[in-house]
Amino acid sequence: MAVETIAPDWEFDRFDDGSQKIHTEVQLKNYSSFLEEYTSQLKGIEEALDDSIGDVWDFTLDPIALKLVPYEQTSLLELIKTDNKVLNKVITVYAALCSEVKKLKYEAETKFYNGLLFYGEGVCETSVVEGESQIQMGRFISFLQELSCFVSRCYEVVVSIIHQLAALYNSSK
Repeated sequence: MAVETIAPDWEFDRFDDGSQKIHTEVQLKNYSSFLEEYTSQLKGIEEALDDSIGDVWDFTLDPIALKLVPYEQTSLLELIKTDNKVLNKVITVYAALCSEVKKLKYEAETKFYNGLLFYGEGVCETSVVEGESQIQMGRFISFLQELSCFVSRCYEVVVSIIHQLAALYNSSK
């Protein structure tokens, strides 16, 4: 039995009946119809958004604005529930400390930052009336007293956090 070998440079004769050209044209028509439909959908979306993009709240037209922010009413103790009682206590303590830090940060930003930043602003150094700086400082003393209490509270919270972290790190417990 003789094995025939085909030379690598030998090619089959290609038969072109035009089917490939017809198939290409059909695919091109399908693609162009898809693009036209997609373009019309995008134009519809763009037209819908154009009307609402320019809608900025105007106080003169709408004197009342609604702030729709979800508010979670779940307490911290309801969120921390595991089978391990010791882990519940540890997580509760750290969560309470984190909550306290968050409240202190908010209080500092809203109550003390502006007072400290703008103290003495708007007063010309050259045209200060005799005793005006003492009066201004006298008015500022109550603010400084509140700030002192706030700093003391921050110190207590930081000490508590360090104590809790040290107790957690202690390998004997």
